Amino acid sequence: MKLVGESLRSILSQPIASTVTGLIVAGVCATILSTTGQTVQAETQVLSRIDAAGTRSIIISDRDGTAGLHADAVDRLNRVSGIEWAFGLGPADDVRSVGNPGGNPAPIRVTYGTLPPQLTHTDADIGPDRALIGPMAQSTLGLQVPIGGVASDDSEYAVVAPFGAEDPLSFLNRSLIRRARPDETAMRSIHILANEPGQVPAVAEAAMLVLGPEDITGVSVQTSETLADVRAAVSGELGRFSRDLITLVLGAGLALTALNVYGSVNSRRRDLGRRRALGASRPTIVGLIALQTAIAATVGAAIGSLVTTTVFITALNDGVNLEFAAAIAVLAVLAATVAAIPPALIAAYRDPVRVLRVP
Repeated sequence: MKLVGESLRSILSQPIASTVTGLIVAGVCATILSTTGQTVQAETQVLSRIDAAGTRSIIISDRDGTAGLHADAVDRLNRVSGIEWAFGLGPADDVRSVGNPGGNPAPIRVTYGTLPPQLTHTDADIGPDRALIGPMAQSTLGLQVPIGGVASDDSEYAVVAPFGAEDPLSFLNRSLIRRARPDETAMRSIHILANEPGQVPAVAEAAMLVLGPEDITGVSVQTSETLADVRAAVSGELGRFSRDLITLVLGAGLALTALNVYGSVNSRRRDLGRRRALGASRPTIVGLIALQTAIAATVGAAIGSLVTTTVFITALNDGVNLEFAAAIAVLAVLAATVAAIPPALIAAYRDPVRVLRVP
């Protein structure tokens, strides 16, 4: 605490040098956040668009209905590490509105397992004879409201509520969905979402082992490895640009801070020499100068980050990743503190007698 108090008094006794240090660090934070910070935002947006296209999705299909993909495998897949969710679909059957039997048909699909969060719906109870309807299917069947009756050649179903599907399941918006009957145990496709894009190949391999199809030649596996590779490439290029720019700006800030601290140390050489002559150790002198710089840098980093973030949010109607801004502020303070070490060592190892003899 005594060293902190001495550092604060040193800052007050040298307002210009301390202000310059704070301004340098504030400028470093503002420059990085206004350039690399926006690159990070752009990277996040681009990657989210790529992810929306299904970088984590896997589709295992029974092309001819002979592979033997059994419904009980869905529960086993949902317990596999690396899988966020898995659910199955049966074959499609065309249905028409009971009130318009000559109208356009829409497909109805059997589902196996818990409906994933990408399928938004009400709490309506569906079953083998009660179905949910997608928005495109409702338009195709000509239903004014998402409730009514539909029929295939040999079955009738009650439409009880709507649902909406997001990628990678948006294709289901053209369909109705219902639960399987006890005798409907063979799936035609199973849809899997991996936890991470990089896990897709391993998850696909594990899923095939769990499914254990009776006829492996009738199974096709469609993964998003290509999209995952694109995602990795985009992330790598933008990340490399960000790292290079951060290194350049931090290096410039470090050099300017070191020069400013060196000038401050030279102007205080008699004061520091007096402290050494009165018994202050070399580590104490180094700690005093480094702490003084760190305090000034912390104030500068807070101001620079706050002002830049406020400008982007209010004036430009854009955002800055707060975690990234905090990390840059901490990094800038550490860089400024490190920059103060060489001048501090020079001051600490000067001969106090020689320093005090200089008029």
